[in-house]
Amino acid sequence: MTVTVRLRPELRHQLESYCRKHRVTKSRVITGLLEKHLDSSPVRRKGAYELARELGLVGGFSSGKSDLSETYKRRLKERMRARHAR
Repeated sequence: MTVTVRLRPELRHQLESYCRKHRVTKSRVITGLLEKHLDSSPVRRKGAYELARELGLVGGFSSGKSDLSETYKRRLKERMRARHAR
């Protein structure tokens, strides 16, 4: 993969001087520095829950009832009775 980077003239001269002195290519120096930097910096990826929470999808549709998963059968029966009692 080819990447183009704009360097300040001073940095470019330093890179060229280093490469001549150590007899290495610019690509090798830059690739080595990138690998070292990327390996040392911990990249923490967000999980699905964290992303959903940031987007307001978690807890965004609250019914105000904290026991919904425990009382669903009872609530379903009550709704069915109310519907058939009409």
